[in-house]
Amino acid sequence: MAISFLNEDEGLSFTRSLLVGAARPGAAIAAHVAADSDSGIVRIDVAEAVESTCFQAVRQAGTKAYIGYGERVFIVDCVTEDVVMHQMDGYFCEFFDAEELETSGADFCVLASSASELFAFGPDGALLWKTTQLGIDGVLVHSATGTHIKGSGEWDPPGGWEPFILATRTGERVSGGSAPRR
Repeated sequence: MAISFLNEDEGLSFTRSLLVGAARPGAAIAAHVAADSDSGIVRIDVAEAVESTCFQAVRQAGTKAYIGYGERVFIVDCVTEDVVMHQMDGYFCEFFDAEELETSGADFCVLASSASELFAFGPDGALLWKTTQLGIDGVLVHSATGTHIKGSGEWDPPGGWEPFILATRTGERVSGGSAPRR
């Protein structure tokens, strides 16, 4: 097991647990995640928030656990317990990693999409860039190379997907990615 969402009754034993996303003490827990670390399994509890939870996903890259939930992405260092949260414009959509996209020569380790944006994170979990206005109801990545990311954003749901191409290193638009003219 590298990283996964947990059911309440899975019965794993954890070396430690962390709470992320709590704006106030005693916040209800919306989801539990288990992630591997050098010292055992870490349980990460995601606090409930008043936001859309259409999709949820997790990824692990090195010591970093990436949790997409609601309208946020949490990056948790499973060794130092440092947590960084990125608020998204709309709901979290999906993670795409460089290995999954078979991308060599790219600076990013993980891409995260929302209803309208794409975020690129480096191997250290730092935000490399964010590109906005790629859609209004979902952003997908189809392929990536060391120079370009090809994807599509949904502008006219259902099914009104429009292609875009971004520069891999900067996230700048090469083509597409803004509301199509009708």
